[in-house]
Amino acid sequence: MLLVQNGFSCRYEMDVFMRLFFDAQDDVEVYTNIAYSSNKIDAYCQIIYKGRVYFGEYTCDYEKSNDKEDSRRYSVACTRSFIDAAEKIHKVSLPWGAMCGVRPAKAVTSLVLKGYSYDDAKKYLAKVYGVSEEKCRLAAKVSENESKILASHKPDTVSIYIGIPFCPTRCMYCSFVSTDIRVSGKYIDDFTACLLKEIDYTSGMIKRLGLKIDNIYIGGGTPTTLNENQLFMMLEKINKSFDLSGIREFTLEAGRPDTITFEKLKTARSFNVNRISINPQTTNDKTLLKIGRKHTYSMFKDAFFMARKAGFDVINTDLIAGLPGESAADFKKSIDDILMILPENITVHSMCIKRAANLRHTENKLTEADVMNEMLSYAQNTLSGFGYTPYYMYRQKNISGNLENVGYSRGDTMSFYNVNIMEEIQTIIALGGGGTTKIVTDNGIDRIFNFKDPLEYIRNFNEIINRKKKTEDILAKGGAV
Repeated sequence: MLLVQNGFSCRYEMDVFMRLFFDAQDDVEVYTNIAYSSNKIDAYCQIIYKGRVYFGEYTCDYEKSNDKEDSRRYSVACTRSFIDAAEKIHKVSLPWGAMCGVRPAKAVTSLVLKGYSYDDAKKYLAKVYGVSEEKCRLAAKVSENESKILASHKPDTVSIYIGIPFCPTRCMYCSFVSTDIRVSGKYIDDFTACLLKEIDYTSGMIKRLGLKIDNIYIGGGTPTTLNENQLFMMLEKINKSFDLSGIREFTLEAGRPDTITFEKLKTARSFNVNRISINPQTTNDKTLLKIGRKHTYSMFKDAFFMARKAGFDVINTDLIAGLPGESAADFKKSIDDILMILPENITVHSMCIKRAANLRHTENKLTEADVMNEMLSYAQNTLSGFGYTPYYMYRQKNISGNLENVGYSRGDTMSFYNVNIMEEIQTIIALGGGGTTKIVTDNGIDRIFNFKDPLEYIRNFNEIINRKKKTEDILAKGGAV
């Protein structure tokens, strides 16, 4: 595909929408032109495809504001002119219109901070970006719920992320930091020993800085890949090393039902873990087998009710829309099945093929945009009817249909950590494998990375401690926000 832009360049945004309308191997040429005069933006697009020429245009009134806002509006004008031309070739469902940012609700929040009402913000999204009424409602509700959580943020607090980069097997779609224990299991004991040392050092650092811990999140990978003894040692060390008296959330990902035992759940609960994730991804056993998850829907339900028996009253379940081979009916059934057990949180992900995922090397293609939109629309409307509200949302590159991932909660169970990590308002100190420390100061955000591979983490543990010292130096100078 060829792209030539005159007057203004927005290659990233154009690439997003060109991929939605055309395959990478298509012989297509795209030319855009944008001009500004008399408080008006005029954008034109010409597409040459299969020997034919298609034209599109978009015009809007706009009074120049600042470089950032001007750039955003020019990008929207370019993409809308492209969409106008491309829709004469293919019909593609675009419920988010010309929006392609990672956090759609942020646009609503920024408008509200300027004095817009939520209703006026929704009208703005519809007019400027061409966002559908349903997605406008979603963005506004997420913005409203996020704002409530952000208002409770306390200064001089940090969150802790602990990465356990092991899984029983690697799922077809996975791009997270994880290794198959059939290959890396021999490193778990040494990894755990190093992690306990890193917890000790981090505890001393937090005390020296006079900070308080707001949330702890143990992710991965699949942390419950650790055996009962390894999990006990880690949780015991956390409880002995950190002051948890002011903690709001202590979350453990137990995403794979085939890694869960009642003993592990009792251990987690006895060490103050108060939130847990148990993720089916789908309730279709054939799909579970296809994507490489070694459990069934029945095993998921057994693990879920085992967690209830162990004392967990906040459980999250993840579902993925657009898994290979699944129809809209398959996904709707998964939603309906999960609602039979009413977890406190349900996270609905849109299928995304990332560079590190095994799925990228198969013949499986992303689900068509209109089918994806049908799936997510069903989720949004059905979950709302059962009392769930959307409270955080993000999008990813190469996501099906340019759609979204949404976290829903029921009752007073929204996750502070999930919103904090999305909005980047709080320092998150990462330990273990593959975590990224995000240091939020008055001067911006500094990022410091831990090694991803377990063996690399073990062999370079002295460097891990050096990076913690660097984290401490930055926090000491800038202070936690």
